[in-house]
Amino acid sequence: MSEREIGGRYRLESVLGRGGMSEVYLAHDRELGRRVALKLLAPDADSARFEREARAVASLAHPNVMQLYDYGEDDGRPFMVLEFVPGGTLEERLLAAKGKPLPDDESQAIAAGVAAGLAHAHARGVVHRDLKPANVLFDDDGRPKLGDFGIARLAVGEGTLTEAGTVLGTAAYISPEQAAGSPATPASDVYSFGVILFRMLTGRLPFESSDPLELVMMNRD
Repeated sequence: MSEREIGGRYRLESVLGRGGMSEVYLAHDRELGRRVALKLLAPDADSARFEREARAVASLAHPNVMQLYDYGEDDGRPFMVLEFVPGGTLEERLLAAKGKPLPDDESQAIAAGVAAGLAHAHARGVVHRDLKPANVLFDDDGRPKLGDFGIARLAVGEGTLTEAGTVLGTAAYISPEQAAGSPATPASDVYSFGVILFRMLTGRLPFESSDPLELVMMNRD
C-alpha cells in the first residue's frame, strides 16, 4: 500500500484486517515512536456505533483489555488508535490445535486473564456482547486481552443502538437470551466465556452446525 498518514501523526504500514464496518491497520505513531493498531471507520458505516465502541474501550483500563490511545477524525472518517498486540488470537491457537484441547496450564492462564478483563468491563457497566476466540488477542508476553468492542453496550447511562428482538453476536458463542432477541447482560458474556472454556478444554464447540441459524436455535433450546 502507498504510504499514508492519518491524524497528522499515524503512518499506515500494513493492513491487519478489513470488515464491513472498518479497516484496521498496523501504524507507526511518529510522535511517540511506537507501533499501534489504527481502526478506520468504513465510508458508509455507522459512526454512532463506532463512537460508542471508542467510549466503551476508553472507560476501561486493565491489563487484559486492549487500551485505547486516541480517537479522532481524518478527512471526514472517524478513527481510533489502539494498543497493538502482535501475538495473534485465541481462534488462531485453537485452529492450530486441530481439534485437540489446549494444554491445561495454557487454558488456565487464558481463562484467568479473560475472566479478569471481563470482570473489569462488567464492573464499569460495559457488556461486550460478542465474546469469542477471535476477539481474544495476545501481547508480546502472551497475556490475553479482550478486543473488538464493536457491538458492546454501555449498560449504565447509555441507550443501545439496537431494539429488542435484534440478534447481535456470533452464532456459536451467542447466549440463549441474545439468540431470543432479548437485551444482553453481563450474564450473556459469561455464557460466551463458558463456550470458549468448553472449546479450549475439549477442542470442540458444545453445539456444532454449518448453518448459523441452526446454531442460534440450538442455543435457544
